[in-house]
Amino acid sequence: MKTLDYCVKRNGDFEPFDKKIITSAVMKAFEKSGEGNRFLAVNITESVVDTIIRFYPYDSPHVEDIQDIVEDTLIGHNFKLSAKEYIRYSHERNKNREDS
Repeated sequence: MKTLDYCVKRNGDFEPFDKKIITSAVMKAFEKSGEGNRFLAVNITESVVDTIIRFYPYDSPHVEDIQDIVEDTLIGHNFKLSAKEYIRYSHERNKNREDS
């Protein structure tokens, strides 16, 4: 089975892929929305990783592509409030990066 080794950062650099980052971001969205828990965040993360591997069998995904897949996965699992919180969180982090 293919593994996901790297992702492409916003600046074009390759970075080792760490699914714990996705789980952490999903957990933050769940905490804000009150919709989920750690167990569900891990399940969402595994679903995201499976999707990434399917969509990018030979390439490393960009961070923005991963974020889109997380959003779609949350919505697909009917965590709509969490998807909104995840989008808000991602937007705030992007804004903070730009301001730095």
